[in-house]
Amino acid sequence: MFLALFILVLQFICSREKARQLDRIWLFIAVVVAGIAFCQLWWVNQFGDSSAGELLANTSYAKTYKLLMPLSILIFVTSVIPDKVISRFRFLLLGMICLAFGVASFEGIYTYLSEDSVRANIGGISTTAAYLETIQGLLCLYAINTLVVRYKKRLMMVVSVITFIIILMTGTRSATLLFPVILLIMAFRSMAVKDVIKLVLVLVILFTVTLIAAHQVRDRFIEAYQDLSHENTNNSTSIGARFSMWRSGFFTASNHLVGQSAESRLHDITRYIDTNEKGNAEALRNVPYHTHNELIEIASLQGIAPASLMLILYALTFMAFRKKGRVDLAAFTFTMPLIIFGIGDVLMIYPKAILSIFPTLCLYNMLTRINREQRV
Repeated sequence: MFLALFILVLQFICSREKARQLDRIWLFIAVVVAGIAFCQLWWVNQFGDSSAGELLANTSYAKTYKLLMPLSILIFVTSVIPDKVISRFRFLLLGMICLAFGVASFEGIYTYLSEDSVRANIGGISTTAAYLETIQGLLCLYAINTLVVRYKKRLMMVVSVITFIIILMTGTRSATLLFPVILLIMAFRSMAVKDVIKLVLVLVILFTVTLIAAHQVRDRFIEAYQDLSHENTNNSTSIGARFSMWRSGFFTASNHLVGQSAESRLHDITRYIDTNEKGNAEALRNVPYHTHNELIEIASLQGIAPASLMLILYALTFMAFRKKGRVDLAAFTFTMPLIIFGIGDVLMIYPKAILSIFPTLCLYNMLTRINREQRV
């Protein structure tokens, strides 16, 4: 993806085309991303403690703000690349996106087959791998759907199957449920009703076979049901821990509106869980990493203002993909997963997630412009 963006930026610099008039929404998005970066830099300087490396924020924010700053500039630069330049290199752009998807998918499958683990720990964290595979797979599907290419349906089917297989390998429940839903939304928006009915039947059969054959996926959903059923009596579970972390994170955020150190937050959350959450052992095991909610995580460490920037980013990307009263599929394939995954987990604290999400956003910016040009 970076190679595709690099080639386009170089072409823009070397071409004689005049820069495209900047869309204010994309300027605001670039500014907000830069604002998120400076908030992380401020936190590192104000509260960061490299000696306490066991607390994830101390090590991660020192890296992520350095990535977000140039990526905010990249968002700005790609937003002024002329439509003619993008259209001229649209198939090269598609090729690079498909290549990136292919390399990442091959690495994911190879990692799963070569490791001795029920869930694929691609890159060390199975859930984050599932989120990024979902985002990258949906980008590839959107690009194929946007451009007029041969064997479009077959290519989209191949990408969908590969993406879903890797998601299943990770055993991540949210991605396993969300990906088919977004596929259905794409189908309803771009296919005839009879084709959609066929696709629904295929997805139902695929999902049923998966639950029967893939025991790690079936076990994860059974575990989720049991966790919810017994949450009142035993909250030291995967889902129960999330509820405990959300409540404790919200509690400490409300008492530190302008931020606090990771050590201070750990102390507050531990005390709250011990007092109000029956000493939830699973939650206490996870709190040194994060609170399993994007907004609560940011608010509990950096304060209410940086958390508001994240909310604004969600809203701006949705607005950027909404033109003439019609919501582009990009809102469902980019913004929707970002919000859904952010409800139950954290992405902005991982450098790998940063390096995947924001170049993807740049590519969506250009692909939506190709899409609108073709509709005209």
